Formats: sequence, C-alpha cells, structure tokens
Amino acid sequence: MLLEKEPMNYKTAIYLSVDTGIRASELAGLTWDKIDFDNRKLVINIQRQYVSGYGVFEKSPKTENGNRPVTISKNVLEKLKEYKAYCDNNKIEFGSAYTDSPYVFIHSDGKPLHPHRPYKWFTEFLIRHNLPRITLHQLRHTNASLLIAADMNIVTVSKRLGHSDPSVTQKIYAHMIDSKELEAANRMDMFYENLEIMSK
Repeated sequence: MLLEKEPMNYKTAIYLSVDTGIRASELAGLTWDKIDFDNRKLVINIQRQYVSGYGVFEKSPKTENGNRPVTISKNVLEKLKEYKAYCDNNKIEFGSAYTDSPYVFIHSDGKPLHPHRPYKWFTEFLIRHNLPRITLHQLRHTNASLLIAADMNIVTVSKRLGHSDPSVTQKIYAHMIDSKELEAANRMDMFYENLEIMSK
C-alpha cells in the first residue's frame, strides 16, 4: 500500500481521518490525553486553525455535538500505538533539541504541525502517485459513505461526525441513502422471487 511508505505522522493522520471522520481542524488540535488506548476512545473537543493575519489558534467545536467521543477501530488503534512509540523514540534521540508538545501530530523534533500542513502533504501525496485529486476533508465523506454502505444507522453516523442533527447528515448523504433505499426494494424483489420458487 502506497501510504505505508510515507512518514509516520502523515500516514497516521490519514488512517485516523478515514477511520473516524475527524475534521482537519480537529486533527490538528488532537492531544494525546484525549486518546484512551485501553477503551479505544477518542475525545474530540478542540479545533486548531490558522487564519491569515491572525495566526494559529484553538477554539471549541461550533456545535454542542461537535464535542464527542468516537470509538477507534482496532486496526487504527494499533497504528496510533506504533506512532506513539515512534514519537517517544524521537524524543530520546533529539534530547534537549526536542520540543515537548501535547499535540498528536507533530514534526520529528516535537514541534506541532501547522494546521494546514496535513492538507498540503495529502495534496502532494496524491500528485506524486497520480491518484484522483480529493481534499483531506473528503476523507471525512469517505468515512461516512463507508458506514452508510455498511448499513450503519444515520443517527450513529451523525454522532461520529459531530453534526448538529441527524437531518444534516441525511441531507449531505441523501444520494447514498437513496441508493440503499433502491437496494432495499431490489432485495424485496429477490424475496418474492424466492417465494415463487418455493411455491412451485
């Protein structure tokens, strides 16, 4: 897999984005104390952003539902553990030159990544490998689409994404939900066909 050959900080960020649907600003503001490795929980309650002329700053999510716990898959939890070990090792190697930071996504020397850096890296990654151009934010849509395709109920998907209301999620992913509705009708046709076979 192409992603496996990439730097630990960026590839872990991409795995976590696809796995949880976390926003880019939430990814930038994520700190280690918000990850519960024992219970596979991630608490999202801070956004870290950059505004030209103002600089980098932190803020709370814009809605109450933006403050949320999200369960991490076992697979991505292992990726996070590997990345944590990598960061701890860098701290030893850099010694006094290492910058202690609470943030999860940092440079090798411990300094926090600029909030825009994962987005820029992801764009460069896609170009380097001649992959379709999508934004980092669209990985959030990938997460939601995968969950809806797997028949996850819309309320759960909405809570994981931190939407203000399930109706917001339903509106954004109406095309996916409609396709599942068609699939439901097609399955009913299969049910009727099987009944006809059994009645002969």
